[in-house]
Amino acid sequence: MTSDTITTLLGLVGVLVLVLAVTHWLVRRGGGWKALWHRLGREITLTVRAFTGPVRTELRYRRGLRLLVRLLRDTAVWGDAERATALAAAVRPGIRPYGVLAGPEWLAVLVTADGDALREPPEPWAADETDPRLWWIDRADLAEAPEGSAVPLLVCVGHDLGHAVLLDVRSGPPALSVYGPPRATRAARAVLQALTAQLDARLPEGRVAVASGVHPRFPGVPAAAAVGQPGIEVAVCADPLERPLPSGVRLLSLGVARGRTRLLEVTPDAVLTVHGVPAAARVDTLPLSRAVARTLAALPPCPHQPDEEAVRPVDIAATADPDLLPDEPDLAAGAPPAAGPTGVSATRPVREPEPVTAPVPAGALPVESDDDFAEPSASGAAGVSAASPPGL
Repeated sequence: MTSDTITTLLGLVGVLVLVLAVTHWLVRRGGGWKALWHRLGREITLTVRAFTGPVRTELRYRRGLRLLVRLLRDTAVWGDAERATALAAAVRPGIRPYGVLAGPEWLAVLVTADGDALREPPEPWAADETDPRLWWIDRADLAEAPEGSAVPLLVCVGHDLGHAVLLDVRSGPPALSVYGPPRATRAARAVLQALTAQLDARLPEGRVAVASGVHPRFPGVPAAAAVGQPGIEVAVCADPLERPLPSGVRLLSLGVARGRTRLLEVTPDAVLTVHGVPAAARVDTLPLSRAVARTLAALPPCPHQPDEEAVRPVDIAATADPDLLPDEPDLAAGAPPAAGPTGVSATRPVREPEPVTAPVPAGALPVESDDDFAEPSASGAAGVSAASPPGL
């Protein structure tokens, strides 16, 4: 080995030692080798999520859509959910049901209670292991609802691990607020539109009034007119009300309403949290709009209250214009009818808009398709729940 070769090797070894020394010094300044490997692993994880996120979101959407369409089209699911709320309220005084997790075999009723009424329910009920405010029951064990029991007005707000999550609009605070951060505004609006379409389809004609600003293709009426019309049970508004709600009127609000309200917070990845309730009420709303659009004609009418006239069935397929019902239907945007009762109707297609001198209701409120959601991030899984039915 010549002297030149030895000199070259020594130079390379010196450079290598220098690189290692500088690298070690930089790593020590950054927190050590452990912190370096932690940051490297985190960056790799984020990169993998970024590339696989669209695929996981699409799979999540398709699974949720199949589940919701199957459950919402089944009128027995709605009937059993209504019976379950009545039976839960009859367990003992002070129990107030306000929602249901409805699955193919099991139902879970969300309840609140006064004082010590919230204790272990009798059989066939079983309190959830993680939260006593969630009562499970096998659908096969449901009995007939007690005579004269209150009739819930259920709407679907999404799904959670194999269950459709239904909330009772007639229970709890008089207002229900759907809101979210600026990035989730479109997702919150889509949820509000889906809830409005369900109410309009399930209630008799003229019971739902929609204010302007709820849907960009729906003119609506001023908020004060929406809540002040006679015969209205539910008013849907996008702006805060400047006047108190009349007695007997319920409010669906885009954004936080004044006074007592139930808060439904939507995140940018289309996960909804019902504040103040068990963890099981944290639901995935990504497929809700399309599921409602596909099943609207099959939704059963809400059973009438004991002091109300019978609710007429809603048959959109028989009354709607075929041009407004494509193969994969979204609720068609309507225009104001020339005349008619107050409120809105999911059963009456609207032709040409005509000038009016006073605010009048319009046709069915369109439900935004899933395209109206902002690009949902894949930073987390779909709505998850720590609750599970007993024995499953």
